[in-house]
Formats: sequence, structure tokens, C-alpha cells
Amino acid sequence: MREIIQAEEMWERVPERARESSPENLEGLVKFAYFGGFIDMAGVRRLLMVDQPAARQLLVKWYEEVREQGCWLC
Repeated sequence: MREIIQAEEMWERVPERARESSPENLEGLVKFAYFGGFIDMAGVRRLLMVDQPAARQLLVKWYEEVREQGCWLC
């Protein structure tokens, strides 16, 4: 994920706490890349190793989180 975000010159926007390797941070980085337009839903499924229904559920959850908390791009 780091390489994808760095290629867009946006790594500096990622909070320090989210740069450590963990499953939670991976999901956060994938969400950041998706909302930033760096990857599409196929990329989300591939990077998180989820099927299409699970990816749809994640997307709903992510939109709710962004509405409530904002995002790193904002």
C-alpha cells in the first residue's frame, strides 16, 4: 500500500499511527487509497483479500466512517 500511496505523492498525508503494519492499518490505508482515487474496488478486494459482497459491506462502513469522522484527505 505504501508504494501505491507514495506514487501519488500522498504518503505525507497518512498519520504516523497508521503507518505501522497491522490489519487495521492496512484497511485504513486501502480506504485512503480508494477514496483518494488511487485504487478501484477490484484493488480493494485484491489487497484486502475479500469477495465482492464483503467489499460492498466495507464500502458502506467506510462511507459512514467518513461522514462521522472525516478522512485523511479532508
